[in-house]
Amino acid sequence: MAIPPIPATADVQFIPGKGTLYIDKLVDPSGDPLSVLDIDQGFTLSGRITLPGWLSGKGLVWLAADQLGGPIDKVVGNYPVSITGATSTTDPPNITYNWSITVKSPTLPDSSAMYKFGVVFVLQTLGGGHTDIGAFVDLGAFLVV
Repeated sequence: MAIPPIPATADVQFIPGKGTLYIDKLVDPSGDPLSVLDIDQGFTLSGRITLPGWLSGKGLVWLAADQLGGPIDKVVGNYPVSITGATSTTDPPNITYNWSITVKSPTLPDSSAMYKFGVVFVLQTLGGGHTDIGAFVDLGAFLVV
């Protein structure tokens, strides 16, 4: 049985600069194996985003679920991140922003089904507009019971 690729990282795409999306841990109170998640108790995915200090805007991290062999294909949780930028006027350092998403029933039904999960980070302008800044991590398949 495959173990989910956690911890995981992905580069955040933008120019100039460098950023990283981190998936640090998956917590399922029902215990091992982590490839089987108990939706009654819920599960929590958490991580962080590291971005250049000069960047500001509205960040959004979301968890998408696609049911294999079934009709569910949706965002099952999100976490808004206020990208504040640094107060330093010269060469601001990278800033780390933490995030956490918890999923419980009825967000996903309490039935045994297999899902592919992916975590996405996007940056919007302060007014909520689209930018070309983002990253994703494909977490692979999980059995949700």
